[in-house]
Amino acid sequence: MIITNNEEALRVKCEDVLPEEVGTLIATLEAELAHANRLGKGGIGLAAPQIGIAKNIAIVRLGEGNLDLVNCKITQGYDPAVFQNEGCLSFPGRLETTTRFQEVYITNNLVYPYSFTAIGLLSVVCQHEIDHLTSVLFMDRIVTPKPQLVQPVRKKAGPNDPCLCGSQKKYKKCCGRHT
Repeated sequence: MIITNNEEALRVKCEDVLPEEVGTLIATLEAELAHANRLGKGGIGLAAPQIGIAKNIAIVRLGEGNLDLVNCKITQGYDPAVFQNEGCLSFPGRLETTTRFQEVYITNNLVYPYSFTAIGLLSVVCQHEIDHLTSVLFMDRIVTPKPQLVQPVRKKAGPNDPCLCGSQKKYKKCCGRHT
């Protein structure tokens, strides 16, 4: 069962997966992801810590982009961008605006190590799942919106008030004399 709304349980130190564990763990992750999707959750990735297994393994099931991430690391990230509406099966209904790389270079240490580049949505999903393996949650990547500058409201100056132009003269003796 997928752990939900429990940050402490999701922030675990993961151990590397042994070659003989890969098949069983991937099958377990696929079964849990399929179950979540039958319930209408719409997940495209799942990491072992999300189901209470402290192992360095995750799956990504994104159409044709099926990946098994085993003992992997992101070795390089390119082109940081703001990603809107990132969600997580462990935090149902919560969508956040995060910072993610649009392209990442990943070293995947499966039985036969290899490296690959993920771009676009696949890059975001890989980053999200690999974060789970390193005790990082998507809310740790939230981008806070910059405050919008508010134009000051100009008040109307009285005849004896300092002039709004900053001249240090009374309004009636400066800009107000023309009105």
